[in-house]
Amino acid sequence: MQLRINSATIPSPLVSMLCMIGLLFSIFLFSSRAFPADEQETTPPQQEAMSDEVMSDGDVIDVKHADRFEQRDKEGLTIFTGNVQIERPDGFLNADKVTIYENVETNETVKTVAEGNVELRDGDIFVTCAHAILNHLTDIIKFRDNVVVLQNEDRLEADTFTYNRLTGERSGEGNIKIRFRVKPKKEPESDSQEGEGEEEDNSGGPSNS
Repeated sequence: MQLRINSATIPSPLVSMLCMIGLLFSIFLFSSRAFPADEQETTPPQQEAMSDEVMSDGDVIDVKHADRFEQRDKEGLTIFTGNVQIERPDGFLNADKVTIYENVETNETVKTVAEGNVELRDGDIFVTCAHAILNHLTDIIKFRDNVVVLQNEDRLEADTFTYNRLTGERSGEGNIKIRFRVKPKKEPESDSQEGEGEEEDNSGGPSNS
């Protein structure tokens, strides 16, 4: 049994409305297939990779506090004064004044100079002094004036102290005072092995009887 609908019995306004609804529904299906929601919201992989490269290019110096800030682009100077507190990779730097020097031509950070009540933490080394120069090109830090270096249980006092972050080499000069713990002597691996060897030699020798 088949059902038939006579189009003549359906009012024309209703037919127009049904056609409009069908057209809108078709447009909605086409747009949802052409532009999925997941593709619209996600970031292209190339842009994500580029942002990661920018963030990982060079160390980040995070200034947590300073009473005054001054920047001189033509001279390549950035100056912080007054209770300066800076977070560095694997440590921190505190001082009364911190000046960052940049190469104007290459925009490369050359060195950081800290003056007055300097406190620097770099890994397991903690240093206090009156003046410090951090060379970013050679990764060598030089301290002078009332230098005190603490590393684990060791303590060093000197007029000047130089620390190479790349090689780990350290040296001090002038009025040296140092206290460090003597490393204990390593014990033999095992005395029982020597005893067993002696027993074997005795058992293998000729008998006196």
